[in-house]
Amino acid sequence: NKLIVPKKNNVCIIGAGIVGATTAYALSKKGWSVTIIEAEQAAGMGSSFANGSQLSYSYVEPFASPNILKKIPLWLLSSTSPISWKPQLNKNHIWWLIKFISNCNSTKVQSTTKQLLDISFLTKNSLHSWLSDLGISKNDVYLEKTGKLVIYRDHKDLSTVKKQIAMQKLYGCHQEILSADQCIEKERTLARIKPDISFGVYTSSEETIDCHKLTQLILQHSNVNEIFDTTVIDFNTQGRKIKSVRTSKGDVTADMFVIAAGIDTNSLLQKINQGLLIEPIKGYSVSFPIINQDYAPNISITDQNRKVVFARIGDTLRVAGFAEILGQDLRIDQTRIESLILDTQRLFSGAIDSKNFVPWAGLRPCSPSGIPYIQNIGYENLWVNAGHGSLGLTLSVGSALLLAQKIGV
Repeated sequence: NKLIVPKKNNVCIIGAGIVGATTAYALSKKGWSVTIIEAEQAAGMGSSFANGSQLSYSYVEPFASPNILKKIPLWLLSSTSPISWKPQLNKNHIWWLIKFISNCNSTKVQSTTKQLLDISFLTKNSLHSWLSDLGISKNDVYLEKTGKLVIYRDHKDLSTVKKQIAMQKLYGCHQEILSADQCIEKERTLARIKPDISFGVYTSSEETIDCHKLTQLILQHSNVNEIFDTTVIDFNTQGRKIKSVRTSKGDVTADMFVIAAGIDTNSLLQKINQGLLIEPIKGYSVSFPIINQDYAPNISITDQNRKVVFARIGDTLRVAGFAEILGQDLRIDQTRIESLILDTQRLFSGAIDSKNFVPWAGLRPCSPSGIPYIQNIGYENLWVNAGHGSLGLTLSVGSALLLAQKIGV
């Protein structure tokens, strides 16, 4: 019982989220014959399913930063804080925390930001042409250039934000610091919380998109052999190469293998005594049908102090937030969902029916620095594209292009 890929120069990708899908298309454009394996019954059912939907090309400041490190102790003491952490007696977890803290300094932040911007700009410069080449319309995936407005409630954040914007300007980012009045001019639906707004940062280039639809349509329109509802059992090796992947549906052979399995990447690598520091960080979202367009935001909004994002996806308002370091726990905490509902009611009361919503939780695969792993590992023909954290959507096309370039033909 073998699933043999007969063509020459074939590649097997494990994981059909947004990163796996973009990797598949990038490699197929390079001439590879692509097979993609996914444990779920369809593509984009994990962290790509109902995430924040923001393409934040210029807003890539890493989670590991001095500002975040300073605030974490206060957040951890509050039951309603946007960040929570449950210590785990696990070697990888402890090493991840140590590496995370080591990246929380200004020098590392600048270096990391530059690397993340390089990848995000690759996405920005390529996504539209990819969709055109694939015959996918903007309406199919609800792609819209909305711009992004980040609102801050604490004036003490201004000096840090100014430094970050000045640094990012050197790398080609165009962002404006706005007063509360100017924030209202950009997005009038924020008028009700004007007294709470200290300042804002507006970036006109940012976009929103339905990540789930994008993932599925990229694979549907690509020349890719899809194998869903399939568990990877082990890898068959021969010398310094992977010979095949042993799955619940038989062996899949290929010349090259790529693991793009998000939070499951490390468990797969451990089957061949390899490993990377990837921590699952849980986020939540609530999707509301918009019942009154006049009260719904037109710009993508981030409430920075509460760590909540708001994005329109067609006639749906997607609200996402929180960062919980609790291990691989996908249970939905109803208090988190209720908090997102209340945040939406405070900002956009009248736009949505607060009793009609779809809750969701997903696990973001985060490297300690925030820079994804795009590299060869362990074997000559084994590669990894994982660890993108909350920027998986934004970095997906760029990281796929980089991986395809590194692998070659």
